Amino acid sequence: MATKQILRRQIKRAIRALDYDTIATESHAISQVVRSLIASTHAKSVACYMSMDKGEVTTGEIIKNLFNDGKEVFLPRCTHTSESKHFKLRDDHHPHLIFHRMTSLTMVRDLKPQGPYQLKEPESHFEEATDLDLVLVPGVAFDLKTGARMGHGAGYYDDFFQRYKIVHDGHKPLLVGLCLVEQVTAPIPLEKHDFPMDCIVCGDGSIHWVK
Repeated sequence: MATKQILRRQIKRAIRALDYDTIATESHAISQVVRSLIASTHAKSVACYMSMDKGEVTTGEIIKNLFNDGKEVFLPRCTHTSESKHFKLRDDHHPHLIFHRMTSLTMVRDLKPQGPYQLKEPESHFEEATDLDLVLVPGVAFDLKTGARMGHGAGYYDDFFQRYKIVHDGHKPLLVGLCLVEQVTAPIPLEKHDFPMDCIVCGDGSIHWVK
């Protein structure tokens, strides 16, 4: 079985070779499926992410649909326990995610790049999410059978899911991975701190529920 580091390098290399039209086509297919999925689950509060310029499913259309459909929309900000004063999951202070409420598409468009990845992020004074019904999750690679997800290695999302379960007595939102066709691989080694997805929406328009 290939290590996560080797898999991550292989998938990133394949994604970098994709042209913008391919990513746009797959992202549009995903956005349509996600819209139907959210409607069918009756999710009201939905967390999404601001996509990078290249290398992952773009989320502009998804976010626009969320507002059009009257959902409560939350976007992530990378922070640190020394700044946020949130509880620590380890002995030392460490980075983590906070999701903040966005009240309009204009508010999203006005966000400025910041944080370790220079992505458009909410400001720290924006309202924090308390309860989420569904989280749309980015990643580098996904295993459609097991729901295993491999991120960029910083652990932001797995940390958030663990933190959420602690606060909500073991409950968590529905976790939906968004995956370009070129990001599908298997097997992905799962470690004890890794959270598998409940379902994965793929760039060919398919949806894969994990049993």
